[in-house]
Amino acid sequence: MWKEIAVALLVAAALAADAAAQTQGMLSEKQARLKAATILKGDPYGSTIEIAASRITKAQLLVSGTTDCGASAVKSPVWQFLVVVPKGAVPTQHSEIRGYLVLDARSGKMECAGLPFLD
Repeated sequence: MWKEIAVALLVAAALAADAAAQTQGMLSEKQARLKAATILKGDPYGSTIEIAASRITKAQLLVSGTTDCGASAVKSPVWQFLVVVPKGAVPTQHSEIRGYLVLDARSGKMECAGLPFLD
């Protein structure tokens, strides 16, 4: 029962964050995920936007604090995504790729990438 309550609270919090983002002129989580997947598309993250999107395992709207990408201070709202490419997902890849991609929550432009092959 506690597990169901915890899941319900997480879903409610995500929906509230998404609604708050939309009312403040920011990208919704869905819109931000699409922007992130578009940035990630290509080796080693995925040859299609769908595959690249599947590598995003966690999304957070940050309005204060620091990001996990270079411990940058949050000066304006950002979407932070944890990206994980499992070991062996690409034939030449011999270890897991795990890092963060941070996008400006209004424009969707990349602010920080703690991932290989992204500038």
